[in-house]
Amino acid sequence: MADSRALLLDAAADEFAVYGFKGARVQAIVKRAGVNERMIYHHFGSKEGLYAAVMLEQRHTLGAAWMPILDKAAAMDPYEGMKTALSGYLDLVTARPQAVALFIHEALSDWSVSHLPTADQLPPQLRELYARGQREGVFPAGRPFEIAYMTAICALMGLTVFSHHFASSEDDTRPELTPELRTHIMAQLLDGLRA
Repeated sequence: MADSRALLLDAAADEFAVYGFKGARVQAIVKRAGVNERMIYHHFGSKEGLYAAVMLEQRHTLGAAWMPILDKAAAMDPYEGMKTALSGYLDLVTARPQAVALFIHEALSDWSVSHLPTADQLPPQLRELYARGQREGVFPAGRPFEIAYMTAICALMGLTVFSHHFASSEDDTRPELTPELRTHIMAQLLDGLRA
């Protein structure tokens, strides 16, 4: 028999991704999980506790998957390393639309349960790569890492939500993240609007 805690986390992630914290119903979560409602309170204490656990698990899973990419990027020259790190992040969030939906719902509720990481909690490998790039003249010296990080992460998450609206095809499907499209996205993100 499957672990009721894991079943609840999976079911709750699905419900919260669609309806957000306020819209998700405990009854729908336990029905989807196939467990008794009291198990929410046994494992998590409350609906809010369940939601916080879901958000923590999503962040941890995404962070753990990004860590080897960041470690690889840290050993590269700054531009290629940043491209590797951000391209890797794009791949991760593209493969995890549920996580993106959860983060967007949480952002719309002003990060009321799951708080944004503070500046000192941002990936140190990326921070050092950016600082090295600034020292070498690759990245603008006057632009703080936190601004560059926020802009990049928000843009990449936004791409997973809005990219199909800007697809050149006549249908309304999400365009495949081809190597060519990834190259254009990374060039736009890293090079900006410069000629």
